[in-house]
Amino acid sequence: MAHSLFWGAEDMKPANGNRPDVTNLKQCDHQAFFEVLDSPPPPTEALRAAFRRTKERSFRRNTWLPTMD
Repeated sequence: MAHSLFWGAEDMKPANGNRPDVTNLKQCDHQAFFEVLDSPPPPTEALRAAFRRTKERSFRRNTWLPTMD
């Protein structure tokens, strides 16, 4: 028996003729998913820090500045 990386993934079946771009949600999951899309939570400090690091690396690459690593 093959082991799945995700719990419950063996129960998931592709929808619409094996199309990987389609995911069917239960009604409660559908509602929760779209509520979060409509009103996303504010970013955490960890997410803000990750964006700052990415922005700094991108700036250094585009200006050929040496890295501070």
